[in-house]
Amino acid sequence: CFNSTHPTMFTKEVVLLLLCTLTVATMTSAFDRGIDVSHHNGVVNWEKVKAAGIKFAVAKATEGNHMEDSQFKANFDGMKRNGIQAGAYHYLRGGQTAESQVAKIRAVLQKVKFDPNKDALVMDVEEKGNEKVTADQMAETLNAVLTALKTTYKNLYIYCGPYYWEDKVSWRKYDFSQYKLWIAHYTQQSPRIPSTWKGPGYTWWQHSDKGKVEGVKGNVDLNRSK
Repeated sequence: CFNSTHPTMFTKEVVLLLLCTLTVATMTSAFDRGIDVSHHNGVVNWEKVKAAGIKFAVAKATEGNHMEDSQFKANFDGMKRNGIQAGAYHYLRGGQTAESQVAKIRAVLQKVKFDPNKDALVMDVEEKGNEKVTADQMAETLNAVLTALKTTYKNLYIYCGPYYWEDKVSWRKYDFSQYKLWIAHYTQQSPRIPSTWKGPGYTWWQHSDKGKVEGVKGNVDLNRSK
């Protein structure tokens, strides 16, 4: 109740309450929450994921020129059906030809309702499976794949960790800044941005691989938009 003998105290309490409410609202609405999945996550209940407040998701589609993720179609269809912003990612193999990887990507994306003008297509650039690939070779393959894909797909991303990108990819050889950055950096602070994207910064940030989201069994990668 209002206490007429302490109007100033009441006013301060109201102001503090309003400020806290506005701060929380700003924090929760400043970015969208997302996840990324592959066959390792098993069967995902996308209706529950949507209800949990997830706004965007990315599913593994392909790896190199040889692998189609067994859960990709089910995952991508589930995202679309539940109104989640959908994306697909390709795990790049620097030692395989760009042409063969592009052919694999195109063939798999044709199996789902992938919107080339809207849906995100990500090149996943990591060390596992690429240990014997040189920095020059990694950059050359990545550039060739992206150059071939951008004639069709207009929402292209590069996923990478800051240290692997700067140490193991000859990023200075090409203009990779024309593609959006999905940075993987597990920290409570702001992520480290590779020099390539010092201007635009990141679009998505993968900040944890130990998330819990209703509809996904076990741990799941957590992401947020800028």
